[in-house]
Formats: sequence, C-alpha cells, structure tokens
Amino acid sequence: MMSLKPRNVDFQETWANLKETVAGVVALRAVERGVWNTRFSDVYALCVAHPEPLADRLYDETKNFLEEHVGGLLQRVKGNAVLESSDYNDGLLTRYVTAWHEYSQGVAYLNSLYSYLNLQHVKRQKVSDAEIIYGSATVSCPEHDMRQLEVGELGLLTWERVLVRPLSAALSARLVAALSAARDDAPDPAAADALRSAIHSAVHVQSFRVRAPLQLYQQLVLEPFLAAATTYHSRRAARLLAEGDVSHFMKHVLDGLEREVALARRFLHSSSLESVRACYERACVAAHLPALHADVERLLREASAGGGGGGGGEQAARRDDLRRMYALLRPLGAAALRPLVDAAHAQAVRDGLALLDADHAKDDAHTHFVQAMLSLHSKYSALYADVFGGAQPFVGALDKACSAVVNRRRAGEAVARAPELVARYCDALLRRRGADADADDKLAAAIVVFKYVDDKDVFQKHYARALARRLIHQLSASMEQEEAMINRLKAACGYEFTNKLHRMFTDVAVSADLNAKFQQHLRDNNLTTNTGFFIQVLQAGAWPLGGAMAPLAPPAQLERPARLFESFYRASFSGRRLAWLHHLCTGELRTRYTQRVYHVSAGTPQVALLLLFEETDELSAAEAREALQLGEAWARHVRPLLDAGLLTGDVDGTLALNLNFSCKRTRIRLTCAPAPPGQGGGAAGTGANSAESTHCDDDRKMYLQAALVRIMKQRKVLRHTELIQEVVSQARGSFAPSVAMIKKCIEALIDKQYLERAPGTLDTYSYLA
Repeated sequence: MMSLKPRNVDFQETWANLKETVAGVVALRAVERGVWNTRFSDVYALCVAHPEPLADRLYDETKNFLEEHVGGLLQRVKGNAVLESSDYNDGLLTRYVTAWHEYSQGVAYLNSLYSYLNLQHVKRQKVSDAEIIYGSATVSCPEHDMRQLEVGELGLLTWERVLVRPLSAALSARLVAALSAARDDAPDPAAADALRSAIHSAVHVQSFRVRAPLQLYQQLVLEPFLAAATTYHSRRAARLLAEGDVSHFMKHVLDGLEREVALARRFLHSSSLESVRACYERACVAAHLPALHADVERLLREASAGGGGGGGGEQAARRDDLRRMYALLRPLGAAALRPLVDAAHAQAVRDGLALLDADHAKDDAHTHFVQAMLSLHSKYSALYADVFGGAQPFVGALDKACSAVVNRRRAGEAVARAPELVARYCDALLRRRGADADADDKLAAAIVVFKYVDDKDVFQKHYARALARRLIHQLSASMEQEEAMINRLKAACGYEFTNKLHRMFTDVAVSADLNAKFQQHLRDNNLTTNTGFFIQVLQAGAWPLGGAMAPLAPPAQLERPARLFESFYRASFSGRRLAWLHHLCTGELRTRYTQRVYHVSAGTPQVALLLLFEETDELSAAEAREALQLGEAWARHVRPLLDAGLLTGDVDGTLALNLNFSCKRTRIRLTCAPAPPGQGGGAAGTGANSAESTHCDDDRKMYLQAALVRIMKQRKVLRHTELIQEVVSQARGSFAPSVAMIKKCIEALIDKQYLERAPGTLDTYSYLA
C-alpha cells in the first residue's frame, strides 16, 4: 500500500526505474498494471520528497528523455529520403504518420502517468487562459516556458520542435504534392488516411495553445497549398476561357469549385474551407470578371425571350448559364454582382416599354396597360426567382424597373398616365356592366401595379371620382368588392389615403336610412309626393363633386318633394345646409302618349324639360330655357332629346313632343355631354389636364407645408438637408415630391412666419411657435 507521507527518495534509483517504464509507455510497449501503479507512486514520491521536492528535476529529466526519443524518431522518419524532393511516394510521409500515431498515443498515456505532477506542480505555476489573453505583457507565454506545460503538452511541443521543424520543408512539399494529385485522381483509402493523418497532426500538435492554435497547420499545410492552388487554378481558368465560350468556362469552373471544396472537406481542417473557396474564386472568377460581365446582357436577353415559362432548349440553357454566373459572382460581393443586377434592371425596362408600346385599341388603353405590367412583373418575378433564387438585389432591380416603366412620361405629357389608367381599370372591373367572375383576382393583381405608381395622390383623385359615379348612379357590381378594394388600398397606403373613400360609403349607408325615415315622416303627416323620390345626402368634404352647382329651376313635380325633404332635414338636423346638385341627379319617366310604354332615364335637366310637355305638345325653346334657367348648358341638355327622337324641332327654335315616337327598346337611357371646365357640374367630366395638374400641385403644396410644420414643431431646429429627407420620407406614400417644390414650400412658410432661418446660418431652420 502506497504511503502518502513525504520521505527521503533516491532520485537516481527512482528515475532509472521510472525511465524504463516511460520508454515503454512512449513506445507503446506493454506495461503490467502492477508496474504502472508502482511508477505512479514513484512520481508522487518524487513530487513530495523530503526534505526538498524533486518535481522540477523529474520534469527536466522527462523533458530530456522526450527530446532524445523524438530525435531517434526523426532519424527513423528521414530514412534514405531526399529531403529536397517533393515525391510523396518515397515513404517519408508513411514513416512520419506511423511515428506520429505511436508517439501521440504514447504521450497521452505518459500524461496520465504524470497526472499528479501535472495537477500539483505544473498547474500551480501555469498562468490561466484569461491571463494569457488579457493579462499584462510580463506574463510569459506557456509555449516558450516549458515549466508551465503539462507532460502531454510538453511531449507535443517536443515533437514540433525536434521533429517537425527540421522536416517542415520536406513535409510541406510532399503534402502539397499529394493534395494536388488527389485533386485530379482520388488516392486509395490507405494513402488517403495517411495524408489526412499527416495534415491533422499539425493541428493536434498545437491544440493545447490558447493563442494561434492553428499556426503550425497554416504554415506547414494551408499557406503552401493555397499558393500552389492559386497557380494551378489561374492556368486552368485561362485555358478554359481560351478553349470555349463563357458558358463552357462557367460550367467547368463550377465543377472545379465543387471538387476543390470536396478536397478541402476530405483532407484539410474545417476552418480552411472558406480560405480554399476564396482562393479558388480569386484565381478563377475575380481574375476574369470582364469576360463574364461582357456576356451578361446577351444571356439575360436570351433567357427572357418568349413567355415567362421554361421556354425552349436554348432558353433553358441560357437560364442555366445565368444560374452559374450568379453562383460565381455572388461570393465576390456587391461590386462583382452590380453589372448583373444593372443588366437585369435594364432588360426588364426594355421589355416593359416594348409591352406598353405594343398595338392596342385606344378604348382599352387601361386594360392593356395593367395587363402588360402584370405580365412583365410575373414574367421577371418567375425568371429571377428561378435563376437567382429570389435574391434581394434582383427583386429590388425588378421593382425599380417596374417603377420606371409605370411612371414613364411620354413626350409632351406633364404627368404620367399610370394613375388614371389604373383607376380606369379598377372602375371597369367594379362597374355592374363589367361584372367579371374573376374580378376579385384581377383587382388584387391591380394592387401590384398600383404599388409602383409614384403619383398615388393623382390615382386617389381619379379613383374617388369613379367611385362617386358608381355610388351615386348605383353602378357598382358588388358593394363587397368595393369595400374589399378600399381595404387593399388601405393596406398599401394607410388609413389616411382611404379616409374619404370610407366616408363616401358611410354616406351611402346613412342616406338609405334617411330615406326610410323620410318616407315614414310623409306617412305620419299624410303627405304625398306623387313621384318616386330617393335622396342621397353627401358630405361636401368627402365627395369629389367639384365645381359650382349647375343652375336649374325644376318644375313643380320635382320642386314639391325637394321642399318637403328640406323641411324634414332641417327638423332632424340643425346647423346643416343642403345644396342640390342637379347635375348629379337622374330621373325616370314613363311615356303614356305612345303606343308602347317607354321608360326614359335621364338627367334632372332633361327630365325637367320633358315634364314641361305634360300639358302642351309644343313649346318655344326660349320659353323652355327661361323656365328652367339652364343658361349656357341649354344646348348640351336638349341635344340628346333631339337625337333620341323624343323631341322634334331646333335647339334655338320651337320644340315639339314627338307623338309618333317609337323605338325597339322599351328602356331608353339618355346621356349628357360633360360640362366644360368653367361651367358648373364639371365634377362628372374629366376636366382639362392643365387645370387638374394645377389643382394637384396645389394639394401637394398644402400637404408638404403641413408636413414641414409637423416636423419642425417636433424638432424645433433642423438643417436643410435633414428637413428635405424627412419630408420626402413622409410624402413617399402619396407622391414623390421634387426638391424644388419643397424649397418653395419652405419659403412660403418663412413668409407666413411659421419658420425662420437660424441666426448666423443659411442652411438651418427654426420653428416659430
């Protein structure tokens, strides 16, 4: 039984016995358990010897033994090999791996035998990892102070210093040569295992180091291999480019990249994969970027030819080429990828403009525009998703291309037509006469085009006017579709964008309830109107009704119900003023003087004119005009009645009721030409482009001024460039403001004393409370 008490120990005798066992352990010879236990006790006895511990002497003798042993292994590994040679089949690598396997395992056993020395002696002197990494410069590095190394670490360091360093050039040359040969011809399993063991031995030798544990591996294996690989790949890439076109080059370069990464994964340390890949990409791709970029436009043009599907064999081949090009350029960064992204943007713009310029019927301009843009978007979305995996740079390029095409202004156009065309497209789908089974899907798709429109405020005006016509004249195919479309617009632009549209819907619902109450009021008071009478009360601030009220003096048949409703409304609501919009009203009359009963639907002025013939068959135009007080709008309202044959005569002469009127249709709808911009009732017409543009600019200036005041009220003091940026950011959801317009708005606010230039500076503004 081993005694734990310190005692006098004869070092020479104890070390002689211990050295014999150490030699057997390091050489992997069999050691009996009893002998192992005895030698373990000897190590303990030397470490706690009396009167003075002999641990340092034991450590030094062990170090000397290991150096002598590794020196013998060095001669065995060298053999008869020529160190200057790079022939990896001369046996040196095989002998090295054999010696390494024996020595590394033996040192691991030896570390266990010396566990008490490691624990009680070495670790007390050893600095901590934190001191090595963050400590002062006075702390010595354990790689240079052998007394701070455990016996296992000492053995590895001895292997590196005594055997690896003298053979470093020979080992490195043979390892690089073996790896180069393995690139083209896979070695047999035994040779592959030997190569991998030799390479990873350089990692294991310094695995105990806190700093730079892979330094030996990098110097011995990685750096020489990358240098040789760069030369090899450069020559191969130049040869491939000379042998064939870019398609041939990219295919073989990608195959070579896969082989290189597989080689690194099989033989090298895992940390080397990115270095190997980067080395290959620099030599084979970065050095030949001009040649790759030169074919970008051609490949994109051929890949996008035809429809958005897979296309023919040539198109599929070009798409494969683009996939390869993207795979090669992507790791090199944004600069290498930029020409491909720019070419993708330019190709989409060219294709989009060609689609818009294709022949189409003038009346179908809105349908052609939206369908062309949807076709462009779906085609290139599918192409870029298929070829580039939906990478963000290409999605952004497609968005910019679609925006450029959508917002294009032709020569002579003050504003782009996209807002009007998209609004007309939505209007056609939402109208009753244009009811479509796929209307919901088409409206949802139209939002894709709408998102690319810069002048969303212009779209809002067109859409609001169309919605007003549909609601007032009850032309909507489905109120559910109307609400769904407004919700889509709200999701795209926010609540403020659709606030007025929601209020228009509210007015329609409130008007229905108001008419029911009015009818109940008539019944409760025993009043009758003798006509069907339906009123819509609209908020002036929500509806784009525009213009002044068209002048009209309605006949008694229309006057009495209007007065009854006015009295009812004033009794129900105080402080509200009603203004009759006769140019938006419609009426329906039935003819009783004809052989067949016809239902005539017309505007209020036309209905009023026909009612004048209730008691007479002939009337002078001057009298009728005076009675109705139509003024300059007279001819515009009378002409449809003469054209339809309901009246005969002349606009400025005598008008007579056509008693012999006949028509194949029993329902006749009369329409009136839109009013000129200067006359009342202009809300129903399109108006002049210049007047609408001016009105839109005025609205934008008010919006920008409000945004400027909000920003400055919050920030108090702001530099000019920062203020411009914040205003542009806030306005982006409605329109893209020009810097010139923002500057004018700033000057206007300075004149109104909302802002002032900060004293002593020209580019800073202050808010005036």
